[in-house]
Amino acid sequence: MAPPKVQQPPYSKDERVLCFHMEMLYEAKILDVAPIEGGEGWLYKIHYKGWKSSWDDWVPQDRIRKLNDENKDLAQQLLAQYKQLQSGKAAKQPKKGAAGGRGGAGGPGGSDHLSGSARGSEERTGAGGGTTQNNRNPRRARDFDLETVS
Repeated sequence: MAPPKVQQPPYSKDERVLCFHMEMLYEAKILDVAPIEGGEGWLYKIHYKGWKSSWDDWVPQDRIRKLNDENKDLAQQLLAQYKQLQSGKAAKQPKKGAAGGRGGAGGPGGSDHLSGSARGSEERTGAGGGTTQNNRNPRRARDFDLETVS
């Protein structure tokens, strides 16, 4: 009897692809491929183009798309929809102070994947958006309501 045929993964190491992160598609490169335990598919280590390696992620096969014109158009449509939703929210909500908003398009890091990383923006603005006298963010107080046990 012949040995069982080992299926090859549909995407290979160093291949450029588009990968979903939340509802957005980002250009990415496959760094590594590993079979899922039980032989039910593949996991891919992804590096998002233009992002720090701290955003590299192991993703299942169903989050990856071939890098072709059709999928690039889909990525552009998703980006346009996101921007439209954000502009609608901005019109409904009053503007917060300069330190209050999140900004960006919400992908890895909360920013448009074409404009660079804004990952630290939330860390810089803090939970309340306020600063102390020395321009450092205050520590967030504990939420004792969450810690009480009935």
